[in-house]
Amino acid sequence: MSRAAMISAFGLVARGRHVLLTAAFGLAVLLSIASREYWWLAVGAMAVLTIVLYGLSIVAILLYHPRTVRLRPELPAFDAPLNPNRVLLAGAFTFLGTSLVSVEHAGQSWPVRVIATGVLAVVTLVICYLGWRWHGVRLTPEGLSDLQPFGSVFVPWSAFAAHDPAVPIGRNQLALYFDRPELVVRRGIRPGSSHYLTAGADARLLARMIATYVASPDRRAEIGTEPELSKAELRAG
Repeated sequence: MSRAAMISAFGLVARGRHVLLTAAFGLAVLLSIASREYWWLAVGAMAVLTIVLYGLSIVAILLYHPRTVRLRPELPAFDAPLNPNRVLLAGAFTFLGTSLVSVEHAGQSWPVRVIATGVLAVVTLVICYLGWRWHGVRLTPEGLSDLQPFGSVFVPWSAFAAHDPAVPIGRNQLALYFDRPELVVRRGIRPGSSHYLTAGADARLLARMIATYVASPDRRAEIGTEPELSKAELRAG
């Protein structure tokens, strides 16, 4: 499979994450039921699915950095695409958790088994929650938001430094620079510094878009429109 085809496939996974995770849960339940009669076959299938999905989640981190953003005219906004790594990881943990629950542990007391199953269920649910919801960088006429599962950072355009407001670090990370850091708003639990963020889109694309809207206030009202999206992608190309 070519790199372009793989990126397209990862994009489909991210957009269809609800269907994929629902299907993974249903298949895991069916394999758990089948394990009562065909233990090795069912648990072996779940082990293979766990390894494949986990491996693909690592590949997604390394390769999926599309040079585009999602158009959200109803907000209006531009959203960075969701990296499918958490979706794939959630699928992997779904099969891993189900396979571990399906395995009989000889000599293990029922309180230990109940506690271990409960902890595993909570971890799996948290990871599935991370894979189910969209999270990431959003550009609006008011500023930039980094929306994470349990917290967020909002940076109004007036808070950015006039020169080099955003500098790409690698393929999907940005360093942000502020002239007025007191305007930056943090909410909830969002680990890390407000000066750094990780996005699903190509970091160079986002850095150029941020610089454009910091330098050209009159362009901000066009955020979330089809013509502006075409201009942004043309500049990035």
